[in-house]
Amino acid sequence: MMNVNRRDSLSVESSFPEPLVVRVIGEAAAWDAIRHDWDALHAISPAASTALEFTWLREWWRIYGPVYGSGGLCIITLWRGARLAGALPLYRSRIPGSLAAAHCLRFISTGEEEFEETCADYLDLLHAPGDDEACARAAWGAINAMDWDTLSLQDMPEQTPLLRWRDACYARGRLALISRGSCPIARIGSGFEAYLQHLSSKTRARARQELRKVERAGAVFELATEADLDVYFEDLIRIHQERWTADGQPGCFAAQRFTAFHRCLVREWVGSGRAILGRLSHRGQACVLLYGFVTGDKFDLYQLGTKSVEGGVIHSPGMVANLLLMARLSTMGVARYDFLRGATTFKKSLASEQCSLVSLECRRRTWRAQFERIEFQLRRSARGTHKLLFRR
Repeated sequence: MMNVNRRDSLSVESSFPEPLVVRVIGEAAAWDAIRHDWDALHAISPAASTALEFTWLREWWRIYGPVYGSGGLCIITLWRGARLAGALPLYRSRIPGSLAAAHCLRFISTGEEEFEETCADYLDLLHAPGDDEACARAAWGAINAMDWDTLSLQDMPEQTPLLRWRDACYARGRLALISRGSCPIARIGSGFEAYLQHLSSKTRARARQELRKVERAGAVFELATEADLDVYFEDLIRIHQERWTADGQPGCFAAQRFTAFHRCLVREWVGSGRAILGRLSHRGQACVLLYGFVTGDKFDLYQLGTKSVEGGVIHSPGMVANLLLMARLSTMGVARYDFLRGATTFKKSLASEQCSLVSLECRRRTWRAQFERIEFQLRRSARGTHKLLFRR
């Protein structure tokens, strides 16, 4: 096991003048001490995403860590002298319900129970430009040396350097590659009108029709400011929950940790434009709330709450709210509008391309991993038997 302040190092040959040094962080205080370095790396990394920002990761650990992070932090940091060149935010959890207490090494912001999961997309190895191979090889070396029973690296973009060099660097078992779906993305960097011209004629005609309906109905689209962000966030919760509870589902905001996590992000990021809350209102009533994040020149649509507009004057309020937000963001330097996972018809129709996400999974040949696998198979068999008896 590699611990917190250990200065043992791995040197990786590269074209860089200083060798790459690996340090594994296992305590929150040591992680907090490098926040400035983390932010500086995130600002230049080709792998930067919202879920790799220090604030997102640290808030998740503060809120979810006490419940899921019993095995502690295992954050791999890669240094060239005093400069942070790479970072892989991992922690070790104990698999829920396992009598063997098997340890799973996974990304921070994954591993929650389904009812409160944050569904972080684009998790990856942060690395400085041109340092992807050296950082990937060093990170795999550190993963090899750690104590764990199962490995679960979820929701990485398929072009991640961790995937490119996994076979050459991982030496402790077979890694399984699993598809996690794809994220539809719209290109809006050339302006909203140029974007509309690249849509199919059918979709473009429908988009213009819906935009005209908004104008005729007198509906208003606005972005939250620091002064009213709490009002917008409560509108999002209310509309989102109303829709899900109407279908007999609890809705994600029924989970206290999930709600607390996002309330913190909204309050931290709306003022700087890092978080976006957009609201479409008709006759003073909120009918659509859009919630997402800007990283670099990309916007990620994280959450959508929608309800029917009174009188049916707007046929597709969710679709048109996205179009209005695209138009606004295209004037603010945003070039890509990412719908994230969940391929609905309107997302597909508005997208220009897509990015596939993958997961890497591995089970070592430890007695705990084997015992956990047997437990899982027995539980699954018991559930199947129960369903069969119930049907009879």
